[in-house]
This record gives sequence, structure tokens and C-alpha cells, in this order.
Amino acid sequence: MKLKTLYIGMMQTRKKIYVERCMAYSEKQAWFLLCKRVSKKAGIPYNLVLDWFSNPENYSIRVEVEYKEE
Repeated sequence: MKLKTLYIGMMQTRKKIYVERCMAYSEKQAWFLLCKRVSKKAGIPYNLVLDWFSNPENYSIRVEVEYKEE
């Protein structure tokens, strides 16, 4: 069974920078989860957030902790 990895994402809008962490299987899944969280916190539609962060200059996602099976 594959283990989830802890990702940290920094997402910048015109007014604010959001720093969030999430557990995901891939960077793409982490991107979707982070977009969903930003949408909920900012109170804006999910599809608008996806459009904002479709440009890689507006966000960065990196692995914070990678878990391995023994």
C-alpha cells in the first residue's frame, strides 16, 4: 500500500498569501486539495481558484515529509 506524503503549498492571490499543508499521494492531488482549502477559507468559488492557480507563478508546492514503508 502506498503511503501519503505531506506537502506544503504557498499560494498567492492579489491580496493574500496562503500557506497550507496537506497529505496526498501526488503533487497534482495536493494542488487540488490546496485549491479547495483556499476556496473555502477565502469564500470564493472553487473554479475561480483553479483558474488563479493554473499559472505556476502563483503557487509553489513541495514535499515537506515523505513517508516510506518498512
